[in-house]
Order: sequence, then C-alpha cells, then structure tokens
Amino acid sequence: METSLILVNRDGTQREIPLKRARFIVGRQADCQIRLPDPGVSRQHCEIQIDAAKPTIKDLGSSNGTYVNRRRVSQTELVAGDTLSIGPFVFVFRVDGEPANIDVDEVLEDAVEVSAPSKPPSAAKNHADESPSPLAGHEPPTRIPDPDDSDEFEFDFLDEGDSPKL
Repeated sequence: METSLILVNRDGTQREIPLKRARFIVGRQADCQIRLPDPGVSRQHCEIQIDAAKPTIKDLGSSNGTYVNRRRVSQTELVAGDTLSIGPFVFVFRVDGEPANIDVDEVLEDAVEVSAPSKPPSAAKNHADESPSPLAGHEPPTRIPDPDDSDEFEFDFLDEGDSPKL
C-alpha cells in the first residue's frame, strides 16, 4: 500500500509528501519527521502510523487539536480522501493514488482553521497600529521532504544519527 499526504495550499497549489515509513511524528519541533514550523502547531502535534490493515492518526496532546474531516480526534483510522487539519495546514490522505484528483475548494471548505495561540491578557495592548498576523493571507512556512532529492529526509528525519538533535 502506497500512502501520502497532499498538502493543499490556500492558493490552490498542492504538494505530495510520500509516507514511506511506518511511523511519523508531525509537529513544530526540529526532530519531527514532518516539520510544520508554525505557532499553531504543537512541538509534537500528532503521530501517523501506516499499517497495511489500518493507517491511523493520533493526537499527541496538541494545544489546538488534530482534525479529520472537521472532527477533532484523539485517535482514528485514516481512509483515502480524509481531510486532515493540523494548525493552519490542510492535507488530504491518499492511498494507492486515491483520490486521484483533489477539489481544492472542497478540501479547504472541509478544513478546520486554527490560528496561533493568542497572547495572554497581561501582554494585551492596542494593536491598531500593528501589521496583521503573519498567518493572514500568507501560506505558513513548511519544511517537508522533497521526494525528488536524493537525500529527501535529511532535515526532517534525524534518526539516522549523523545530525544533532536539538
């Protein structure tokens, strides 16, 4: 069984992330296998396990939650076409090439928008003169392995022992 996550950007572009291992930690921390460096994503946000019988996703106690098809989950089985919302990122789970075509508008409609955690009241001040949130109207930055690179996981999969862990 070949599985992947399709990152769906607000501008309609898509990027496929092959899931070639049995277990992935998704989060903001540098040693996560899929790193999503955004304040709306917890350090270790969720875990995806690829099992031929039933791939699953498990929330790891994230602040903003992990959503599958608009439903907050603690753990659930994944099926082809599921929409995953992790912080401001939206993914479609693909199995053996299905779904072949992704309707971006439908996927984004099914996504749960989660913004960065708000500042505590003690840090509140007049924000009228400040620029809008970095998430407003911009795609969040990602560090996702490039499947065309021969060292595709060099900065996302640090379990090879040759890279320092932070």
